[in-house]
This record gives sequence, structure tokens and C-alpha cells, in this order.
Amino acid sequence: MAQRPPPPAPWSWSVVRSCLVEREALFARIRDGRELPRLMGGMAMVSALFSALYGLTVGIYAGGWQVVYNAIKFPLLLLATLALCALALYMLNSLVGARLSLSQTVAVVLSAILVTATLLLSLTPPLGFIMLTSLRDYQLVVFLNLIVVSIAGAGGVGFAFQATAAVHTDPEARRRCLGVMRAWMVLYGLVGLQMLWLFRPFFRQTDVFIRPLGEGGSAFEAFLRLIVTVARSLI
Repeated sequence: MAQRPPPPAPWSWSVVRSCLVEREALFARIRDGRELPRLMGGMAMVSALFSALYGLTVGIYAGGWQVVYNAIKFPLLLLATLALCALALYMLNSLVGARLSLSQTVAVVLSAILVTATLLLSLTPPLGFIMLTSLRDYQLVVFLNLIVVSIAGAGGVGFAFQATAAVHTDPEARRRCLGVMRAWMVLYGLVGLQMLWLFRPFFRQTDVFIRPLGEGGSAFEAFLRLIVTVARSLI
């Protein structure tokens, strides 16, 4: 009997390919609970690498220590948000009758984060070109990056719904868990937005890694101010 080939290294391109091309095989692996620690480790490592490359580009725009800091902060941001919100998703799913383990729940969310990080990396070259060659308006650069992060996040959200639907074989459980996922995504987005604010600065040349928590209000206030400022500059 021919031996099965060894599984690919968790940091190889096959981890990304499983999300972009071989989705059904990925969903089946999560549904069956096959080698989930290896799968989750690979998705976490690749997500960290891709988001670090995006952070490095933003750091080059800012200059100074932010080149290093941003390459560290963006992977931390993605994975810390997951760590804060994953247990809530698992408990909510359990309450509506889902039978996924915590590992399976985390694998579903990590697959969505991997898609987000991959989209973020794919948008980094044009974004970096624009930032480094023509845009020196701080507020506009922040707004442009917010749009890029939102696009990548929307892609990850769409994938999370696909994964949630695929890993539940019972139609009623699938329907309930999709409803839970919609509510949980609101929580995840709010935590992620506040996490962005917590890990600031990103775009200014400074040796500060994270500003004190009491400075500058909340992420929601800053977001509204940014929208108003950009709108005024475009009028």
C-alpha cells in the first residue's frame, strides 16, 4: 500500500492555498478535527508573517522605530483580538446547540484571519507605493489604510461565514450558528477597532511603542474625527 505523503510544513504556501483554492478540504479537516493543532499553528504563523509585512510597510512610511514596532504590533493586534473573542464564540455556539470543540471554533476564526492577512498583504504593494511616493497628508494616509484594513476585514468576514456554514452538517444548527456568527462579528469588530487604538501610534515617527491608555479618548471618537477631517479636506 502506498504511503500517504507527509503533511506540508505549517508555514508553507499550502496553508494559504487551502483557504484560497482548496476550501472544501480545509472545511472538512476542521469539521473532522484532523490535525487541528498543526493546522492552527500554520495559519497563525502565516497570518503573523503577512500582517508583519504590512506593518513593516506602514512603519517605513512613519520611519524610526515604527519600522520595527509596526511589524510586531499588527500580528499582535490580530491574534490578541482573536484571543479575547474566541471563547465568547465557542460559548455562544454551545448555547445554540453547536457541537464544535474550542479547537474547531478557533480554527474557523483563524482561517478567516488568514484570509484577512492574505488580502492585507496583496494590497500592501499598491498601498506602499502611494504612501511612499505621493501622500504626505497624515490624515489621508490614515484614512487610506483604514479603507485597506476594512476591505481585508470584509474578506475575512465573508470567509468566516462560509467556514461556519460548511463545518455544520445539521441545517438547523447551521442556521443558528450563522446567526451567532453575525452577532459575534459585531463584537469582534468593536474589539478590533479598539485594539487598533490601543496599539497606536502607527504612522508617526516616535520611539513610543504604545501610548498610555488615557491619552486621546477612544477609537470611536478618533474614527469620527478622522471622517470629519478627511471630508473637510476633500470639499
